[in-house]
Amino acid sequence: MSEATALVAAANLNCVGSYRKLAQHCADGGLREFGKAVAFVTGVPIALFNGCLAMDATAQDAELAIDWMVGHATPYLLWASDDAATSELGDVARRRGLHRDEWAMPGMVLATPPEPPAPADRVRIEQVDEASLQSWLGTIANNGIPLDLAERLFPSSFVADPDVALFAGFLDDVPVGTSIAIRTGDVSGVYAVTTAPTARRCGVGTAAAWAAVDAGREWGCALVTLQASEMGFSSYARMGFETVIRYTTFASAG
Repeated sequence: MSEATALVAAANLNCVGSYRKLAQHCADGGLREFGKAVAFVTGVPIALFNGCLAMDATAQDAELAIDWMVGHATPYLLWASDDAATSELGDVARRRGLHRDEWAMPGMVLATPPEPPAPADRVRIEQVDEASLQSWLGTIANNGIPLDLAERLFPSSFVADPDVALFAGFLDDVPVGTSIAIRTGDVSGVYAVTTAPTARRCGVGTAAAWAAVDAGREWGCALVTLQASEMGFSSYARMGFETVIRYTTFASAG
């Protein structure tokens, strides 16, 4: 396997692994595999948290996974590699009435993660435990996910999982940021990096992301991955993350 192929495989491994963790810990979660297509639900009615991960799957396997998703009557995403617009998976998405996101989400990898830089002035990062989970949930709710849904996505069993680490970011001792590290085998991933709108451009999000990177380093992971939003892409590139794949996503109606 070439180095480039290995990096793509690592990015895909942790992307799938992160959703496995969510499905595992959500009370209404479920997961099924159809060949190389992995379908999962969390029970939370947000498309990002339900889906069919079909990066290496055949069109037939993706069809079966979508049938399973449709049976759960929840919004979902179909994840595919960046050539999906002209592939058989793209044809499947169009037949199913799914809508392609114009942003081809970069799968990024940081190899041999370094020690993180010190946080900016006024910024402090703390790891979250069961005692501080409710405060962390309040922060992520303030940053965009309704509290009742955040509580369903991130129950106490999630924070207690040895392959998961949650971090809270503080600006002047006020909780304003979040991040999550999730380990899949020897690869770690960075997720849920959020910052309150009033605290942006103060270094909170970067410090929270570095804390999640450092969790992977402490676990002994040589590779740390993430899927970048348009807003976060340039920040992650400055941290040293390199794009190894782009994911095309197709969203169901609603």
